[in-house]
Amino acid sequence: MLNRPSFFLAFRLKESVTDALRNTLVVLIPLVLLYAKHRQMAIAMAVGALLISLTDLPGNRRNKTLTALQSIVAFLLISLLFSTGLSSPVSTGLMLVCFTFLLSMLAALGGRSTVVGTMGIILMVFILGLRPHEPLIFSCYLLAGCIWFYLVSLIQVFVWPFRSLHQGLRETLSATADFLKAKANCYDPHISLEESYRQIITLHLRVSEKQELVRQLLLSDRAAMRESRPQVKRLLSSSIKVIGLYEQITAMHYDYEVVRLRLAPTGALIVVAELINLLAEEADQLKKDVPPGYFERYQELNIELGKIAIRLPTEERAVVNSILTNVGAIRQLLEDIHLDRDDTVANPNFNAFLPRGDNYWQKFKMQLHFQSPVLRFSLRLALLFGIGYLATLFFTKDYYSYWLLLTIVIVARPKLAVTWQRNLERLAGTFAGVVLASAFIFLIKPTVVLLVIASFALLGFFIWNRPKYGWSVCCITICVVICLSLYHGQPTVIVSARVWYSLVGCALAFAGIFIFPVWINTELEDLGRSATEGNRLFLEAVVNGSEQQEIWLARKEAHLRLARLSEGIRHARVEPGKVDLPGIEHIQVLNYRINAVIISLFLSGRKLNQKSAETIINYLNHDWVGAINIQEISEPINGNHLLKGQELLEGLACTLAAFTKKR
Repeated sequence: MLNRPSFFLAFRLKESVTDALRNTLVVLIPLVLLYAKHRQMAIAMAVGALLISLTDLPGNRRNKTLTALQSIVAFLLISLLFSTGLSSPVSTGLMLVCFTFLLSMLAALGGRSTVVGTMGIILMVFILGLRPHEPLIFSCYLLAGCIWFYLVSLIQVFVWPFRSLHQGLRETLSATADFLKAKANCYDPHISLEESYRQIITLHLRVSEKQELVRQLLLSDRAAMRESRPQVKRLLSSSIKVIGLYEQITAMHYDYEVVRLRLAPTGALIVVAELINLLAEEADQLKKDVPPGYFERYQELNIELGKIAIRLPTEERAVVNSILTNVGAIRQLLEDIHLDRDDTVANPNFNAFLPRGDNYWQKFKMQLHFQSPVLRFSLRLALLFGIGYLATLFFTKDYYSYWLLLTIVIVARPKLAVTWQRNLERLAGTFAGVVLASAFIFLIKPTVVLLVIASFALLGFFIWNRPKYGWSVCCITICVVICLSLYHGQPTVIVSARVWYSLVGCALAFAGIFIFPVWINTELEDLGRSATEGNRLFLEAVVNGSEQQEIWLARKEAHLRLARLSEGIRHARVEPGKVDLPGIEHIQVLNYRINAVIISLFLSGRKLNQKSAETIINYLNHDWVGAINIQEISEPINGNHLLKGQELLEGLACTLAAFTKKR
């Protein structure tokens, strides 16, 4: 098995690394070829290629083609209009504020449009710093750089159309392996269940994001979905199996507190935890090789756990046998994935699994109200740009003052938690970068060597830009300080300007969070209600014997609602104001456990007792203010009973209803 990995698991450089190498070369080639004789053209083309490369998110052929068209048109219009309006400080300020607001509002159209809008704002800041004397010629050169970049990118995606999907599947499998390791902790009495659930729910959010990316990359590529090539069929089959693997792991759910209490004296817990960790190592073959003797140890643990089960009383034996069955199902899925077994996949209406396809104008109109986070953030960023521009206009004539606006647009984010994190990373990366750059300039005299270091720093910026923002800031600071020192001289002035404008920009961005704030803590109750409703709809689909596709859709929606609740709690932890976070987190854990039991019942094909099913659905069908849709709520089942399946689900639903009724 280890000698013949799945085609999408075969060794290859990460997409982020290969894209970083590509981006670096595309930016450097115009500079190397044109700088000596056509300096203005070289700089404009390099700036265009550099900035537009950051709009090139992982995607399929359709995604990248649409992003290319949107980005090129946006960059051309912004360059022409803004560079033409630089003649007057008043017109410059007005255009900065208005364009910043409009470009920020592109976030209403989705993630890719958000990035295009942000990079459009950054382009304005660069133009403000460059102040081209011939706007039309500069815009043409910039357009040439943009087209040059996307020509390379689109050729790449049409030659290798499934690069992003391969990477997405590998990352999803790796995240699922981490989730499986967290599941093993539930059987370790030395680790608190509260900590285990917190880790599991955090990883649930991560896996959900990866799965949604895989769905987008595969299902939105309509041309690929129409193809009948074996590679496309295998990709579809592998995608379904990787998502199904997570469901199978989630279904391995019990009342762990009682399981620990009843199975600890038998020695079964240690064996179960080791068995699950072995499965996690097999799932995560991308990070390290499976240890020698893995398969032998797996068989030994299976046999040992089977022997323990024989000696146990009926209830305990049923739980251990159920664990063995689930472990076997997970092991079979892993083998199918790694051996690339091409099962025949049914052809449901996969478009149903994609987000609702509202047109751009409908999406935009939905954000045109003052409670909209997109509108509030756009107003805030436009106001911050106005303040920053006036500050640079009246209090400094420094050539590098545009760095203040650049820091604001990069650091400012709609929510407090993300803005605070970006502030810390920006400042740490800037300080580390200026120290390293200063050391390089002081210790190394040959210009060629410094340019090579700057080139590698640019490569590091592209590699770490999304996964490790602080590291990318350090790299781009090294690149900028070295290049500007070679071009303008006065490295001390450049270093001090970089530090000073980063400090002021971060301070303004953080202070601005309280202008038209976007607080998530006021929405936590609604998010909790939504998660409960998602579980109810999922359960109803299972109980009513709906078509498999309808159940899958209900399951997907329930997972997305749980993920939104998890994300809301994460942001609310750092926001001002009073909110009952422990209570919301308790509701979050109960909803996650309810979801896991429903998945377990669905995968096992077990039928719920009709009366019990109605009771559970009623427990989940309330408005959180005491108006429960049943006359009374029974006390939750307590004690040390080894509840599983229907009994566990009823107990959890009852506990949730009783808890929310008291709120």
